[in-house]
Amino acid sequence: MNEEKIIQLPEPTLRRLPWYLAYVNMLRTQNVEYVSSTQISRQINVDASQIAKDLSFLNIKGKTRIGYQVENLAVTLSNFLGFHN
Repeated sequence: MNEEKIIQLPEPTLRRLPWYLAYVNMLRTQNVEYVSSTQISRQINVDASQIAKDLSFLNIKGKTRIGYQVENLAVTLSNFLGFHN
C-alpha cells in the first residue's frame, strides 16, 4: 500500500509557489547556488517572512544567513507542483 503524505496548503500559498519556482529557475540558469527569502522577496514583492512560511509548508528549510540551496529548492517546488508528471 502506497501511503503518500498529503500536504494541506492554504490557497494563497499554492498560488505563490509557481512564482517562487520561476524566480529560482532563473537563478539556476545563472548558476546561483543559494538564495535568501529576502532576495526572493525583492524580486516578486512578497514579504520575506511569508516566503519562509510558505516554503516551510513543504518542509523546505533554509540555512541561517545563507538561504536556500537553489537546485534543491527548484527540484522540490517543481516536484510538488507536478511539473515532472
